[in-house]
Amino acid sequence: MDSNSPKRWHNLEEQFFKSLDNRLIEQLRQRTQIEQSAEAIAQLTGITDPALAQKIASLNITAETLAAFRLVPLVAVAWASDRIEANERMVIDEAVEKSGLDQSARELLGTWTKNRPGSELLDTWCQYAGVLIKSLDESQRKTLRDQILSQAQAVAEAAGGVLGFGSVSPSEKATIDKIKKALGG
Repeated sequence: MDSNSPKRWHNLEEQFFKSLDNRLIEQLRQRTQIEQSAEAIAQLTGITDPALAQKIASLNITAETLAAFRLVPLVAVAWASDRIEANERMVIDEAVEKSGLDQSARELLGTWTKNRPGSELLDTWCQYAGVLIKSLDESQRKTLRDQILSQAQAVAEAAGGVLGFGSVSPSEKATIDKIKKALGG
């Protein structure tokens, strides 16, 4: 077929629009998935801010993996020094065992400990924590704050100091301070 023939141009045009249609359909499918996840997250958590629920869902967090989202501060502290040490991973693993995460949440957390998540994960968690903390009474706030900060501190102390315990790096301290601020402390 001649490279300038109308039939060839018509075929190329059809291929182009078919490819474009497939991309648009996939983008629509992804948007719909995120919207459905955001609705499920809002229902599960009581989040009334649709933008926050959407932001959480856009981080590939679903209603099924939301429990892993609770452990974001531990992951953020562990990555604060640009790598996760074996002792830090052990502390995170202990927290995972105590939390009773299902398999999909464990897999998501495993991904976060193998591949450093973007800073938007902790930023979104901080927004979520700010909303959550306002919905709790003072006793519940204190319990949640103490538990999260205690676990984050344990991760920070796991890699530093003498024999791997006791010292907290400036970057880990800054991350813990950000978490503390998000929890109203």
